[in-house]
Amino acid sequence: MAYQYKVWIADGKEHFEYGNKQKKKKDLPFGTSLMELLYLDAWAYGELFDGIGKAIMDLYSSKEQRYADEVVAALDMVVPKHIYFELLRLEWQERLGQAKRQNYENIVDLLPHKELTHIPSNLHTMQEQIKTLFAHVLDLDTSPKESVQKKMVRYYNYRGSDRLNTFQFQPQPMSFEVIDRKTFTEVLYPKNIYDIIDYFVRECVKREHPMRICKNCGRYFAISGRTDAEYCNRSIDDKGRTCKDMGAINLWNEKRKDDEVFKVYRREYKKRFGWIKAGKIEQEDFYAWSEKAREEKARCDSGEISLQEFTEWLGR
Repeated sequence: MAYQYKVWIADGKEHFEYGNKQKKKKDLPFGTSLMELLYLDAWAYGELFDGIGKAIMDLYSSKEQRYADEVVAALDMVVPKHIYFELLRLEWQERLGQAKRQNYENIVDLLPHKELTHIPSNLHTMQEQIKTLFAHVLDLDTSPKESVQKKMVRYYNYRGSDRLNTFQFQPQPMSFEVIDRKTFTEVLYPKNIYDIIDYFVRECVKREHPMRICKNCGRYFAISGRTDAEYCNRSIDDKGRTCKDMGAINLWNEKRKDDEVFKVYRREYKKRFGWIKAGKIEQEDFYAWSEKAREEKARCDSGEISLQEFTEWLGR
């Protein structure tokens, strides 16, 4: 095998090392790659993988290099979507290289096109299986309040034979080796992307890593630190704001939706801020007013003055 792809976990991070002669490395916080895979739109790449399958079948009959080039170009397009696809590209580059060396003779077994065209449907199935497993075993809100070991035994005794809907763990191509001066650990040498998925699912279970569905985006996230976290750290807009950021904003707004004092203050604040843009007042005048307005609001909040008195003061 000309390429290498290895995965291990150390110091709370996922480590990936892959490539041919020149190796690339990538580190992610533990749980990141699996969470990204869990919500990858697999069907969005259905047409691309169908096109790869067609190119491979054309290669069977024509033995023309251009079809092999089409496969590589398509895999180059999908690789940036997820770190696991780096293995797919390396594996098929090697297969195609071997096929070329044998002049594309007898390549049907070497290049099984369905192995690629079935990837979107296989990924979608595994995504649903993993979500269901999390809900029954690792979800802090929906799974029973007992040990992960008990929950796993019950779940697989009850649903393990349902291979369509229940995640199926498979034997892993593992090593146990030195990584660097500080690390000696288990290392995965995956044969395919499904081995990587299996590896991280079982690590979540082995580590009893708690999960929860984010109250903002509705997606699972791995909880680290406090178990009362309700929002994930996924970026949700072009400003770089996360669900956690928006959760704080929504909570702040929720607390104030019935706050009449705040409503009156906010309405007047926005009106006067608009006056700056219209040239009706200077910024210095606005800031002087806003400082005094906050003081009057505090008096109203404490009951020192009434809402009507505060409203009348704002209207001056």
